[in-house]
Amino acid sequence: MKKWKIAIMGCGMIAQDIYIPQIKKMPKAELAAVCDINAARAKECAEKFAIPQWYSDYDELLEKCEFDILMDIASIPAHHEINMKALKAGKHLYSQKPVGLSVEQVTEQIEAAKEAHVKYSASPIHLLRPDIKKVREIIANGTIGKVTMIRVHASHGGPEYFQYRDADPSWFFKPGAGALYDMGVHGITMATAVMDRPAKEVGCMAAISEPERTVRSGAFDGKKIKTDMLPDNYLITLNWGDGCIGIIDTGFCQKASTVNMLEVYGTLGTVTILGELRIGEGDGVRLYLDDPEKKARGWMDPLPQMYPDKEFEQADSIADLIEAIENDTETGLPPEHARHVIDILCTIPKAAEEKRILPLHTEF
Repeated sequence: MKKWKIAIMGCGMIAQDIYIPQIKKMPKAELAAVCDINAARAKECAEKFAIPQWYSDYDELLEKCEFDILMDIASIPAHHEINMKALKAGKHLYSQKPVGLSVEQVTEQIEAAKEAHVKYSASPIHLLRPDIKKVREIIANGTIGKVTMIRVHASHGGPEYFQYRDADPSWFFKPGAGALYDMGVHGITMATAVMDRPAKEVGCMAAISEPERTVRSGAFDGKKIKTDMLPDNYLITLNWGDGCIGIIDTGFCQKASTVNMLEVYGTLGTVTILGELRIGEGDGVRLYLDDPEKKARGWMDPLPQMYPDKEFEQADSIADLIEAIENDTETGLPPEHARHVIDILCTIPKAAEEKRILPLHTEF
């Protein structure tokens, strides 16, 4: 059995706490190298997980290391350059979100992947989630009738509140990052994923609700940081043009919530993913039916999990990519869908500033 060699760019918390431990359990994957601009962090990560090579220079990694797949889990502003270099080097690619900061950047990446004849898998990974697949199935087979509204909750208390324990989170509040690209990308991906078609229009209200914050954990605990360059609180609306609208709340201003992460309302019922936003599965899928033909009205029993014998993990994105490589099929995380999400993300600031609904221009 072939083992696909993987190099990881970015050795932060997500790499060390999530991806690397999960990948090391995968029978078809082998970690060949890690790379981080912080040489000490790269070396420490390689030694901690018994990874044979480490680099602090990305170009050197591409030149000297033999590997098949590049995992880009570096910081948000760096994704486009990292991705383009990997694709031009003929590497299959998995990129963390958002994969670029403009429609043009993502289009350039898509074309580079086609020219190099490599597979490109674009985060977020919600399209692979079993509960998202179940909701898509319920919508597709008409169980809840015509969809009239989608509501998504995609907020938390801010990266200074719990993340980046060994690094200064100040960069998270600067242009090229921020709540929209960190959290909004999740809500928009989920909404467009369950609808399985692109939205036509977007509107938004946005505010800077906390212009100064205090780091609450780790090496920079107690540091006060200015957070007044970008909004941290968004209410986004989407319009699919057929009587269906979407509402997404997202930002860094909700320390806790009892709101479910996703609900879809239709003419014959409602389907809900229970629990707050998370990358893996939620707390279950519930279905409400009001269908005269089926003589059903009320909440159904919680639906069974689609894959009860396997816990969904973020590294399932790598298993999906390997399957696409081996079978020469499309990945479950197509970059065209990610490009549409970027289209929405890039249109939101103008919609908020001009206080009007704006058209979108991409398909998937």
